[in-house]
Amino acid sequence: MLGFLRGRIAETYQDFFLLDVNGVGYRLRAHAGLLVELEKGAERLFYIHEHIREDADDLYAFSTMDELVFFERLLDVSGVGPKVALALCAAAPPDVLRAKLSQGDVDWLSSVQGIGKKTAQKIILELKGKLVEPGEAADADREVIDALVNLGYSAFQARQAVKQIPAGGDSSERLRAALKHLGR
Repeated sequence: MLGFLRGRIAETYQDFFLLDVNGVGYRLRAHAGLLVELEKGAERLFYIHEHIREDADDLYAFSTMDELVFFERLLDVSGVGPKVALALCAAAPPDVLRAKLSQGDVDWLSSVQGIGKKTAQKIILELKGKLVEPGEAADADREVIDALVNLGYSAFQARQAVKQIPAGGDSSERLRAALKHLGR
């Protein structure tokens, strides 16, 4: 699983761009806000989410880890796929989106293309209270995720295990709880 890619922007298109990484061209999907700021030939680093389905294997690019984490949180909501999650990421920065979700602003969320009132309500219901500011609980989670990856688990398995364990406590307790969850 890819964590990030660094390379030169080769081409940009309507909903994706090509990143040249040492002669290998990666097709990366991105939201409109990111695509607009890309300059052909510029070297950049992107955080990557790999979305695998029966009929496709897509890579999604984000300029910050915070955007990537928010995107992945949105994908955890049942009925929300990459298109809807990407549309939300394009609508506003993660801190603004967190505020809108915390406020339960259904009207604002449903104004985003591809999101109706029911989907907006579902997103708020499932994510309200689960979103944390970057760096708040993310550092502790990152430490546990890194430890699990070093033990041989995939990054996806590690993230899923961390989501299932209670917040708080020191890293060793959280690691034990995550390992217990993975052992089921």
